Amino acid sequence: MVGCEPTAQIYRKNSAAAARRVHELIEEGVQTGVSRALNGHFAAQVVAVTIDAVQSGILLEGAGLTAGDAFPELGDLLLDGLSAGQGTSEPGSTVVRSPRGQISAPS
Repeated sequence: MVGCEPTAQIYRKNSAAAARRVHELIEEGVQTGVSRALNGHFAAQVVAVTIDAVQSGILLEGAGLTAGDAFPELGDLLLDGLSAGQGTSEPGSTVVRSPRGQISAPS
């Protein structure tokens, strides 16, 4: 669908809106102490690029995910990466999350 220019324009517009909202949420999180201080513009652009890569299928092929699975994974990645230390994992520990969201220890 991204090969169709009108659809691609809609996707780009939605990606940009999502990036703006992520930036706003990061700024709010930093101000309230929920998120650690980081470059919100960079994080927002990472989200926009990732959304585009999911919509085009580039990220889905290697990950074995559907778009419906990929977006919650992106949300988890962002939230865990932005946390101000409230995570449940010990520093240096690794968890593995399946495409369906189940968490297990690495093999």
